Amino acid sequence: MRTRTRLVALGAIAALAATGCSGSDGGGGDSTASGDVTLVETTDAGTEPVDHVTWGLPNGEPTTLDPAKAGAESESSVVANLCEGLLQLQPDFSLAPGLATSADWTDDTTFVIDLDPDATFWNGNPVTPADVLYTFQRHLDPATQSVYGPAFMAMKDMKQTGPNQVTLTFETPDAQFRNTLAGGTGMIVEAAYAKKAGAAFGTPDGGLMCTGPFQLESWEAGESVTLRAYDGYRGGAPLVSELEFRFVADSSTLTSALMSGDIDGAYQPPVQSSQTLSDSGVGTLYVGPSTASASFGPASETGPAADPRVRQALDLAIDKNLYVKNVLRGLGEPLKTFTPPLVWEGDPAADTYRAGYDALPDNSEPDLDAAKKLIADAGADGASLVFAIAAGDQQSLQTVQFVQAAGEELGLDIAIEQLQPTEFSSFFYDPSKREGIDFVATTGYVEVPGALYYSPMFVLPGGLFNWSGYSDPQVSKLMGEASATTDPEVTAQKFVEAQAIFNEAKLQVSLGQSYSRLFLREGLTGAPASFAYISTPWAAQLGGTSS
Repeated sequence: MRTRTRLVALGAIAALAATGCSGSDGGGGDSTASGDVTLVETTDAGTEPVDHVTWGLPNGEPTTLDPAKAGAESESSVVANLCEGLLQLQPDFSLAPGLATSADWTDDTTFVIDLDPDATFWNGNPVTPADVLYTFQRHLDPATQSVYGPAFMAMKDMKQTGPNQVTLTFETPDAQFRNTLAGGTGMIVEAAYAKKAGAAFGTPDGGLMCTGPFQLESWEAGESVTLRAYDGYRGGAPLVSELEFRFVADSSTLTSALMSGDIDGAYQPPVQSSQTLSDSGVGTLYVGPSTASASFGPASETGPAADPRVRQALDLAIDKNLYVKNVLRGLGEPLKTFTPPLVWEGDPAADTYRAGYDALPDNSEPDLDAAKKLIADAGADGASLVFAIAAGDQQSLQTVQFVQAAGEELGLDIAIEQLQPTEFSSFFYDPSKREGIDFVATTGYVEVPGALYYSPMFVLPGGLFNWSGYSDPQVSKLMGEASATTDPEVTAQKFVEAQAIFNEAKLQVSLGQSYSRLFLREGLTGAPASFAYISTPWAAQLGGTSS
């Protein structure tokens, strides 16, 4: 992963292989208390026009603005304002209409999409069923190298069934498919423009044609990406006339720019600067719910890491509360499992998911005696372990250093191997690159709702990240039943049953969930504070304040 990496079942390789105090509540929208931190989902909508906003991208320059290929946080942060999904992700991770007025199952294998007749591309052309079909076919074309192709694995047919309607037919029900339409899977591009641009689509040379509140004005490679407001946006023209993104990967540089006013706002400013920004007096640091988390998992079917007792021991040896305090600066909380609660909190069956999560063992406090016994039972006393991380991923480095200290208590010798970006990317594609590595540590996120968006990659035989060879027939059965239904309650019940089983194997050892952070200079408001910004047009409501 990059410094932060999306945890994605569909675009999982692109995501995982990328680089990798208290906040003020500042007013804003719905909020919940978590420890000493008040979490807010939204900020008050902007009311006044703003000529220009400069925004910082802490993870550097996007590699593409093609929504089919946008698999890293910088890319998604920009693309979300350019290209819209058929459904729109809300701050609480529920779904609302987007380019589609309706997109849902009419029976167990038929999915119908009704387009908003008022939706237009930046050139004024209407969004048509042909554009939707082209976008979906583009995901399926290997030449596109889309990270979202697997979303259509169960689909057998798609066709136009009305002037503004597309109907998809599936071999079997797919509980997760609808959720994916709020992300890159459902971001519709104009067919004619994309065909003409060819391989240059989404690059500085080829440009883009989408429907979002902002359109691409310029992309100065190595410097900035600038967007301008689309006055014909179906949701109304944005208050911000021009939105400029600058690439500021250095933490101290970004903090200084926010403090001086050279940069007006940023998502995920350095966590180590949170108190400084919160106390700055030049703006507000908002803290919101998030799907981002830090974890590590086995990279091999052999050796100590492949033994669940070793993973369980490490999990028991780590003080998660201390991790949140020291590494996340208090802006997070321990996480019981690798599926973060926000992904299902907007679901109709949220109560079932919550009961299942609450029933999992509390792993926030260490139990060294139990951990040492597991190490002894596994015959792993004095074992040497190698953890791989992406070079430059400071949070993952701090995470593994934290694990190192816990490992010493168990008599384990943990070494850290930092891999350069290309090498780390290959780690996820090529098994030979994982030779000699026991665990990989990542900091990641999930960008659309759904408990089934990520977990199958770890828990099912042949799963993309099931590198330890985990296989449990009951888990496979329950996960299959959870997926093969369009009833949210059935999906929740089956998933919760499966989770209670696979959680014991610690296929990912989760250290903590980090809250989303948003800094806005004084006089600027309107962006969502939750992690929903990653997939929704977050700058659409951005604007000035009257005071």
